[in-house]
Amino acid sequence: MKVLIAGATGGIGSQALRQSLAHPHITKVVALTRRNLSLEHPKLENILIKDFGKWPDHVLNQHADAAGMIWCIGSYSGDEKLDFEYPVAFMEAMVKVLDAKNRDAPFRYVHLSGKFGKSDTAALAMAEKHADVWHTCVVKPGGVAHHPWQDLGVWLMGDNWAVRGQELGTFMAYLVVDGQRESSIILNDRIAQKGRALLREA
Repeated sequence: MKVLIAGATGGIGSQALRQSLAHPHITKVVALTRRNLSLEHPKLENILIKDFGKWPDHVLNQHADAAGMIWCIGSYSGDEKLDFEYPVAFMEAMVKVLDAKNRDAPFRYVHLSGKFGKSDTAALAMAEKHADVWHTCVVKPGGVAHHPWQDLGVWLMGDNWAVRGQELGTFMAYLVVDGQRESSIILNDRIAQKGRALLREA
């Protein structure tokens, strides 16, 4: 199973990348980045994208057989380009390619929620309009802890408000492989609890 990922150089995206590479059902991970990744792995292919607002047709056609995309590009400041224009540009370009293909299952688009939710709405609308080829899961974590010294804060805040980065990355990898039974909008408590359970099973 092939999986695409955008935003693999960020804190959350790097966790999603690592957990996707570790997932037994994922045989290839295509990381779409602006700069080369330092990570090397037999499952990993790194493709450089000059402008995330303009997607080359040959790249999308080459990887239209992917099971889905984990989208982790975003900002904490509400940047219009990062949080809205880039994901919408990908969705609109990719769905045109998918509409021309015969797929056995819809493309699973796992979307890390943006600051103000505009892209969330667009991602959900895409799934409604193109239900035969597109399935959206919007992931809405609370605070994300990337370092072990932040674990106490996660414990104090509880599952409704915080999640460890490893749990979030594991959950997103699970969604792109087997997320068709999950809700379209997934909140922090489900992310944290399922992510922990998946890590225990690994």
